[in-house]
Amino acid sequence: MRVHTTLFEEMRVFSGMEEGGDSMQPPQTPRRTIGPTLFGLGLLTSFIQPIFLLFIGKDVNDAIWPHAYRALQATMLLREHLTLMLFLALLLFFASMVSVQSQIRGKPPNQTLNYALLFFGGLFSGFTILYFLLDVFYLRGAFLLLPTSYGIILLSILFIVGGLPRLPERGSKAKMLTSLTHLLAVFFAAWLVMPGIPAMIGLAPSPPDAPRIGYGAEPGPFDTTMTIHPYDMPLQVEEVILKDEQDVEFSVYLTLPELNLDVPLDRIPLALLSHGWGYPVYEEYTDWIEHLSARGMAVAFVQYPSHIDPPIPEGLTGIDVEGASNYPHHEYRAMAIAAALDTLNHVALNETRHPSVDASLGDVTIDSSHLWIGGHSLGGAYTFIQLYEAMERGWGSETLFVDIESGWTRPDQAMLQPNLSRMPEDAMVHIARGVDDMTVDACYSVHHQQVYDLLPDQHVLYIELQSDLYGFPRLVGSHYLPTDSVHDRLADYGVYRRIDAQADWVFARTQGDNITESWAYGHLVDGDLLRSMGEWSDGTPVLPLLVYQDALNSESKFEYCETFEGEL
Repeated sequence: MRVHTTLFEEMRVFSGMEEGGDSMQPPQTPRRTIGPTLFGLGLLTSFIQPIFLLFIGKDVNDAIWPHAYRALQATMLLREHLTLMLFLALLLFFASMVSVQSQIRGKPPNQTLNYALLFFGGLFSGFTILYFLLDVFYLRGAFLLLPTSYGIILLSILFIVGGLPRLPERGSKAKMLTSLTHLLAVFFAAWLVMPGIPAMIGLAPSPPDAPRIGYGAEPGPFDTTMTIHPYDMPLQVEEVILKDEQDVEFSVYLTLPELNLDVPLDRIPLALLSHGWGYPVYEEYTDWIEHLSARGMAVAFVQYPSHIDPPIPEGLTGIDVEGASNYPHHEYRAMAIAAALDTLNHVALNETRHPSVDASLGDVTIDSSHLWIGGHSLGGAYTFIQLYEAMERGWGSETLFVDIESGWTRPDQAMLQPNLSRMPEDAMVHIARGVDDMTVDACYSVHHQQVYDLLPDQHVLYIELQSDLYGFPRLVGSHYLPTDSVHDRLADYGVYRRIDAQADWVFARTQGDNITESWAYGHLVDGDLLRSMGEWSDGTPVLPLLVYQDALNSESKFEYCETFEGEL
């Protein structure tokens, strides 16, 4: 009995040149190329969006960001439904083996189904290529289940369409090439699958459980409520906002603790939080905000425009050195931030404040002399703008904590430099960054640390979150750790535990609570309480935080920062 020829051999089958066929039959070119065409179409489809975005003028980062974000969401979903993933993997394997058995028995495969599978084979091959490109430049081995799932899908398609792999036999070059290609493709797909098997069947050590009590645990003790307050964008800023953000109603998102009569308070501190470039999305920073506000802080999430095109002064040469740049965009965004803080002052700090504030706080006031300022990425750099505005308004005169997470380039314009001599002498600063942040270079953070030279060294820490690939899920110090989408155990221990301690420190000083202040302080200065990151499930310690009091001048690995120049 003759075994039915697979689609991997269709070029030979459909050409009319099979053994025993009419050698004079003309090739059926259109049918012969259907399979490769569908595969190529699937491959092209996987790249359509990045290609289109590049075509309309987006840079490489913007072009691949939608796919990267979808990959992130898919990975987090797979992590949450590991059992389901294992079930589907076994189901696909069973289906592919049934198909292989049918082919061995001489039953022809469904041609339409095979064509569809060739398209999807091309599609997921493209996704695999995109994954490896993203992994080299951004992901740094963080995503284990995503390539595993791609491998499972590709392996199933290869078995259904091409049958079991065979060593190339002597014959026509086309047939030998087909067999070799199929064999190598199967090995490649299996290689994609293998690293994820221990995770899928539960053999890989798991990260430490999230803290159940204390810093890093679920936000508390207060419930919180959020209100949105649009602000009037300065006309000169509004005129340069590009279409990407023209539909954004730039606002101050004010989150307040819901106080009750059982807690005798007369005031609470203020917190200002800034988002990353092109990311004015409140929903991506809710975990951060909740950890601050649930500790008793009034938190203002300040949106500012990212996509702007201001006029460039004639003869201006862009400079980005020592963590600061002269880009005029800073000035326009600073005007927007100032307008937002004016709205915040009117809504929350004046005696005639918004009714929603009274509904949450009652007679309790928001005391801006006790201040926390933080931000992520460009928002981290814009803590300097927030700090400038705060110093000019007299905010943060009693207590000040600055938290810069994965900070980018700050403004170097003279009129935007904060008067740091106005900071309290015991102010504290955390400048944190994941070691595998492939978006923003470490030199920005290293130079940001140098700006605070008026403060004690032990109060200005540069903190690196190490990646740890020992178990599953992998813990990777990426650029996006402070966002909701990448809230994992590394974030629990390396980000939110610090945020809780920072909030406690500021709140305790507002209340004159020396005991809580001292306890929080011990978690904010260099020591085991700050560095320790818990243990994997088999008892292996997670790699600790790396802490530097003077990174630029004390660590050889940062020597290159002396001459580092960013790209504008």
